[in-house]
Amino acid sequence: MEVNGINPTINSTATKPFYRSPIGVIFDKFARYKDVSLVYGEPIELENKKVLPVAKVDYYVGGGGGYSGESKNSSATQGEGGGGYISVKPLGVYEITSDKVKFKPVIDMKFILAIITLLTLGLTLLMRLGKKK
Repeated sequence: MEVNGINPTINSTATKPFYRSPIGVIFDKFARYKDVSLVYGEPIELENKKVLPVAKVDYYVGGGGGYSGESKNSSATQGEGGGGYISVKPLGVYEITSDKVKFKPVIDMKFILAIITLLTLGLTLLMRLGKKK
């Protein structure tokens, strides 16, 4: 039986050496670790507390392949391509003690708000000084 001009018995892995696609390796990695271990790392024990790292994981991958109308036995008639984007950004850690669980972000929001406030006040003062002249 032929499907789209390709005989499955000719292209089976029994008659040809197994080819491992690079994009397949990426898919397998994310398929194996698709649970929370991608976002939450392994807990680290320090003194009387545990630290659990937290990250934001984004990934987009795609790929494709096909055969030309040439000889079905030639590896030159097949091709594939793929690409993707993988991003892991640390968000912070959960600090776990016997009394409480506390999230400590990587970026302290109080510090960022203080910087924004100082910049806003500084720009306001500069604009007022500019209008007086």
